[in-house]
Amino acid sequence: MPNFTFDAGLLNPLSHGTRESELTSDQAWLQAMVDAELALTRALVDAELAPEWMLAVCDALADASQFDLGAIAVEARGGGNPVIPFVKHLGRAAERVRAGASDHLHVGATSQDILDTAAMIVARKVICDLIHQLDSFGADLAALADEHRGTVMSGRTLGQQASPTSFGFVAAGWLDAVLLIVTRLEGIRDSLPVQLGGAVGNLSVLTEIARARRSETPASEVLDTVLERFADHVGLVVPRLSWHTNRVVISELASVLAAATGVAGTFALDVSVLSRTEIAEVSERLAPGQGGSSAMPHKRNPVSAVLITAAALQTPGLASTLYGSMLAEDQRPSGAWHAEWQSLRVLERLTISAVTGAASLVARLDVDPDRMRANLDLTDGLVFSERVTTILAETVGKTTAFALVERASQEAFATNRPLQVVLASILITEGCSDELRAQIWAAFDYEGQPGQSAGGIDRVVHAFRQRADAVARRARAATSTDMVEGDSAQVGAPARSNNARSNNARSNNDVRTA
Repeated sequence: MPNFTFDAGLLNPLSHGTRESELTSDQAWLQAMVDAELALTRALVDAELAPEWMLAVCDALADASQFDLGAIAVEARGGGNPVIPFVKHLGRAAERVRAGASDHLHVGATSQDILDTAAMIVARKVICDLIHQLDSFGADLAALADEHRGTVMSGRTLGQQASPTSFGFVAAGWLDAVLLIVTRLEGIRDSLPVQLGGAVGNLSVLTEIARARRSETPASEVLDTVLERFADHVGLVVPRLSWHTNRVVISELASVLAAATGVAGTFALDVSVLSRTEIAEVSERLAPGQGGSSAMPHKRNPVSAVLITAAALQTPGLASTLYGSMLAEDQRPSGAWHAEWQSLRVLERLTISAVTGAASLVARLDVDPDRMRANLDLTDGLVFSERVTTILAETVGKTTAFALVERASQEAFATNRPLQVVLASILITEGCSDELRAQIWAAFDYEGQPGQSAGGIDRVVHAFRQRADAVARRARAATSTDMVEGDSAQVGAPARSNNARSNNARSNNDVRTA
């Protein structure tokens, strides 16, 4: 009997070779739910609202693989979300570790608190992986921009050859988009909040517990400690207020994920176009057996570019659903929150696949400068029409210059003659000076950088390399800090600090990979 629950990615080949499944699978989400629940319990211990011995219970429960994922999934149908059955499974496991332990789990929380916090834990890991992949993508783009700053090619608008540019400038444009999206991702990563509000978001249960168990301390101070420690244990931030129906966090996350996929997709679409047989200016380096067709033996399809583009085409609809879920009524909405779960996960998966695919594709991109130059020659100089119009306008005026070059371009196209030759004849007829005609003739030259291409490439590549240096410095500093903390732990740091540190280290590992 086949296993109908197993998803091998049959219809998502781009996912293979990525961390998509590792970071967003049901098992990954269950682990994030475990992390959220246990972080809350540890925070209660930190705030002296739960006994110290619960730390050992938390350690025993920390691995989500001990829980029956399939059973939890099936039982989730009964309550409408997976947290309800999960808490029961967690409680039973806690009781097996120590009698009475379940009393200190899920205290003051509601299902949305746990699932939203789990979503932020997953999102943070996803974003860290995306930043890592984008840094790799950017490094290769920076190298392309530098190497090909003088590689002339045709700039194209509306599918037609327009004016000369350089492939280095095109690559710098892709790189600039990468830099912009990395900055946005870092901002989102560093602002993802925990969720903790209880049934209607006002922390009423935890307030009563704080008053009963810490009567000598204002409840607000105790709860501040709970929130701060809860956030610290999972590597998130403390929100000003619970956000059960304020879904700006989710919509902003959706926006940046869709934009990241769009950045990868734009690059991939350009590669697809430039790989066309009749253009053939770039190509995807394919391994044996890749890029083939089931019908045509000769095909060498740009498969990665096609799949990345397909991923990018799917993300706007998912982002739209997540924006629609901002319409959340009361203190817990009827369906809007639930509509986020799958939409967010699929969006994260597509983004991981697209960005990882783009990072792989750019490393295997072959560039053909000779073909770029040959394609420029196809128009017999028409690609220089803008340039010569601009030079001519300085002497005869913009309107007259445009009319002269337009007339020459039409004649050149109709007679299949070079624009340079046709325009030279017209300028003689118009009585233009020898000096001006010589200047126009010399303008039909591919050499040199058009416009401010060189400066633009320099600015973008410099900005990327500054960022790369900063990332390397942070990584070295983090490694140094870990070594110091490791030495401190060996000489007998308190047990509670060790627990907090181990949890923070798990979260901070994601930061260092970025």
